[in-house]
Amino acid sequence: MSKLFIARNAAGEMRFIGEVERGAECGCWCPECGSPLVARQGMANDWHFAHGATQERPECGLAALRLLRRFVIGHLQERTQAAGFTLPAYREEVTLTRSLVHLREEAQWGAEILGDLQWLPEEGEDAPVARARLDSGVDLHVFVQLGDAMPAPVPADSDVARLIFRVRLPPASVYRERRLAVQHLQSAGELVWAHHPDTLGLVRAARERLETRGYRIYSNWLSMVDAKRQALADAAAPAAPLFYGPSSPQGTQAAHRHACAPDHAPNVNFTFYRLNHQEAWLLYLLERVGPSDWRNAQQKFYALAPYPGPFDGWAQALPTAVGLADEALGIVRLTGFLDAVTYLSRRARVTRSHRDPAAFKGL
Repeated sequence: MSKLFIARNAAGEMRFIGEVERGAECGCWCPECGSPLVARQGMANDWHFAHGATQERPECGLAALRLLRRFVIGHLQERTQAAGFTLPAYREEVTLTRSLVHLREEAQWGAEILGDLQWLPEEGEDAPVARARLDSGVDLHVFVQLGDAMPAPVPADSDVARLIFRVRLPPASVYRERRLAVQHLQSAGELVWAHHPDTLGLVRAARERLETRGYRIYSNWLSMVDAKRQALADAAAPAAPLFYGPSSPQGTQAAHRHACAPDHAPNVNFTFYRLNHQEAWLLYLLERVGPSDWRNAQQKFYALAPYPGPFDGWAQALPTAVGLADEALGIVRLTGFLDAVTYLSRRARVTRSHRDPAAFKGL
């Protein structure tokens, strides 16, 4: 705003250029320098206030913008005190981007003001103009944003909610009358949320649902890859025995054992996870002793083995939520299969699946 469209009269009241007499009879003063003003209401140019005999200064134009800001704050105060006023619903988009997946979900909830808004003296464009307490259990700060000014970024972990009354600067013709300015604020002004803490846990719940969906998609993809590789292997090799253990049927051949995967079940697939240049793991099904078909067993136990062998600190490398180290055997017995897959998938640089662990050499 380079011209004065709003000024103050001798009583300190805010006056628009179309509300005063023409010329020096306007009775208005510059809100910045205090000089008397002249109302320019010609046919060729936009109506505006001008300094009488003194030179126009840029800071005087900025003073008009501050006056407009105060006018907007007054309008917002009236709007929030009107009967039936409610805050807009808060909405936050939660996304999950992983290998093979890009998921999104919107979390939303309502919030209402407890009591009245506390209006604050202006301390600058980045300062809140009002404060309140919300029924969601957090403090609320209200800001005003004029034009294309970008609000200050809000830290994601901020425990204060932030609401912005945003309005674009109107054309010059709107500044002529207070009535037109109010109409512009009513049609163009909008309350938008910049931030609300996740006090109800709805964002966290949405993120957990996306994690579950992402894991399911990844698992299904891995299963399809395994199935294709298994089909190729089955087509090129004799059928694998279904039974093993002390009472295995006669005639079945002993399954090949892999020293890098202690106590693995026979004829199973191994999943390889490379976390960094030193740390890599094999995930596999543990052998189940007895005359049961291991592929249909109700209770299955899984393990992680450091690959191609133990590295320094392997027994303490994984959190206890994943599994507990069996140092005598050289494996980590999984506490939860899904927890282990989720933990490793998020951190793995390379993931492969194969029936022969030798296929992972060099990865």
